[in-house]
Amino acid sequence: MRWFLLGLAALSLTACEFEEVEREVGYKGKARVNPWLAAERFVERMGLEVEPVIGWSAPEIEESVWMMPASVLSNESFTRRMEEWVREGGHLILLVDHADGQPNDWSEHAMPPVLEGALFAMLERAGIELKASGRAAAKRVRFEGRRYEVAAESRATVAVSGRKPGVFASVKTGYGRLTVVTDGRIFRNRWIGEKDHAALLGALLDVTEYQGPVGIMRGDGLSLWSLLAEHLWPVLLGLGVWLALWLWKNLTRFGPLEAEAAPSELRGYDHHLEALGDFQWRVDKGASLLVPLREQIVELGQHLSVRSGRRDDDFFQFLAERAELPRERVHRALAEPAPADSAILTRTTADLQTLLKVLNHRSLS
Repeated sequence: MRWFLLGLAALSLTACEFEEVEREVGYKGKARVNPWLAAERFVERMGLEVEPVIGWSAPEIEESVWMMPASVLSNESFTRRMEEWVREGGHLILLVDHADGQPNDWSEHAMPPVLEGALFAMLERAGIELKASGRAAAKRVRFEGRRYEVAAESRATVAVSGRKPGVFASVKTGYGRLTVVTDGRIFRNRWIGEKDHAALLGALLDVTEYQGPVGIMRGDGLSLWSLLAEHLWPVLLGLGVWLALWLWKNLTRFGPLEAEAAPSELRGYDHHLEALGDFQWRVDKGASLLVPLREQIVELGQHLSVRSGRRDDDFFQFLAERAELPRERVHRALAEPAPADSAILTRTTADLQTLLKVLNHRSLS
């Protein structure tokens, strides 16, 4: 019966309705980290040598084409060196939008490029007008008398001076050529196989007068910190919290300085005596502190009673008369073996000191 119920449950599960949803999440392998891998392989099939470029470096004279993000040319030093290379016969292809090193072509988050004044000045000298604000879209571009079907849309516009702005502009400069494409997606892995994107790239390579290596720059260069910020932000967040706690623990607190601690009151002489008396009380109830006083009082009292002719009188009464104390207190001070508590010890010590003072005074007189 148990197996029958299990089989019935399995059959009931197979009757559940479900829907399969297929969602593209990106490439695997090299294409996941290199958004220009398809373009590099396309150039290789054309029989040209490809030189991937990670960070900024000036192209060599033997290189024929360079494709790179326009945002890399951020200062006069870079633009002057690129202009010199173009005038000597190189072909510079600048990608404006979607040209960074973000490898995921399926990501919906794309930051606008940061374009510097040196770039605009270089393009202006070549006869190209680039505007970072505004939107442009095109289904076709014209190059060297031929039209190419494209799917381009960008947040920047470009045009040869005096012509209608769009997404593509190309002019000769010296012995070389300068080309600007505002939508870099048409040459990225995901879209290069659509429309005439690959054909347009091939035409840009063929127009160069001499054949040489082709340099393709991956965004603005990969750096350890950018990779950490993109992929390891939880680690960075944890390190930041740890650093904040470490600083809070080790650095000086804000606010006024704490006052210096006052010296301990136990360093006073009277407190030393108090501590000593407390110790003696716990050892023998203070009896050892009273013995020296009692012996000295008895010795002085006997000498005084002999000189006074009262050797045979009551010794305690004799001392009580001299100190003006009750006989019981004098007897307790001299004869009591150990005080019952600290209060009696204090009173007994005071009586002994009074007797000693009187006897010393009598002896001197």
